[in-house]
Amino acid sequence: MSGIDQSLDDIIKGDSRRPGGAATRGRQRTSGARSAAQSKPYGSGGRAVQSRLPSRKGGGRAEQAVETDGLRETLKVSSATVPNKLAGAICNVVRESAGAIPGVMATGPASINQAIKGISIARKYLLEESIDILVKPQFEEDLRSGSNVIFQIFRAARPINREPTEDDLSAKDKTDCFKLAGAIAGRVRNNEQVAVTTKGPVPVLVAVKAIALAQDYVTEEGIDIKFAVQFRDLENTDRGMDNIPSTYLHFAICPRS
Repeated sequence: MSGIDQSLDDIIKGDSRRPGGAATRGRQRTSGARSAAQSKPYGSGGRAVQSRLPSRKGGGRAEQAVETDGLRETLKVSSATVPNKLAGAICNVVRESAGAIPGVMATGPASINQAIKGISIARKYLLEESIDILVKPQFEEDLRSGSNVIFQIFRAARPINREPTEDDLSAKDKTDCFKLAGAIAGRVRNNEQVAVTTKGPVPVLVAVKAIALAQDYVTEEGIDIKFAVQFRDLENTDRGMDNIPSTYLHFAICPRS
């Protein structure tokens, strides 16, 4: 099986089975190294994961020289991918690579939800080192019917400090992604802060599609849209669930002229 056809979990398992792989190397570490790894689950120790990531062509030239020789690294995520494993791979490559940062490829609501969770977890740990990441979704099919997306990842120039507010937009199962995209684009044009708060596989897909559509709406105006995502515990305002805390994904929209 070629690298591009492997999921992130398959890559991690394959590496641990190879002679000198993760499992073997783990037994050779000193007790001090084990303690350090346990205290910092996504620390910068160990071999760079980029050498065993699959490659595929695609994507335009991006900030921070994240494309090299026309090849862009991608991590293929499935609905069964563990977000923490994805987060660890992203953290390692963001820290260790002066060049390409991997894109994250997912298809379908469940896989996209896992991808966003992994990116959010990675961002949490990177922020502890004053490193922040931005994300740009690129759909490979018609947004109306397709759900095959690559999340392009970029280093932010500085940490992004955005808190949820009552003015944030929301995405739910039946939200029209085109109307949500129009609301995002309108606020971006007016230089207003804009964010989308949501939870669940289908609403997350709606939010991601809306952000990609909003980019289409403002491209001719020379505006580039990315987002920074994080987990936030907020009150659930759904009917019958008032004032019950719940964990949401908060997409802070970060436009740049």
